[in-house]
Amino acid sequence: MNTNISSSQENIIHNCLLDLLESSSSNDSSFLPKALQSLLHSEGFGIEMSGIYISTDADRENIPAYLTKGIAFEFMDSHVTLPFRDAIACITNWYNHHDEIKNPELDKIIEDLKIKFSQQGL
Repeated sequence: MNTNISSSQENIIHNCLLDLLESSSSNDSSFLPKALQSLLHSEGFGIEMSGIYISTDADRENIPAYLTKGIAFEFMDSHVTLPFRDAIACITNWYNHHDEIKNPELDKIIEDLKIKFSQQGL
């Protein structure tokens, strides 16, 4: 993933994204696209055990107290907070290592995230 994070942090990010991928509802076969799409709109997204939160969320109640700037990944009772670019790099890296889940919808969301967070200079 990213050489600036520990293996413990990498595991939290992996488990968060995997849980979002494998969790579903009657309307969504996976919550991962919805969670990543929410980041494009500067909104956080969480389910029972996992969540991705962003410090620029307009709804301040969606921002965990520990998150001051950047993006946070939560899994169970653990979290990792990273600067925007590093978080998107971790998401991209994780996605690129999971060929079995690749599809045009996720490809587009990942590309849009990279564009959004590289243009903002965050």
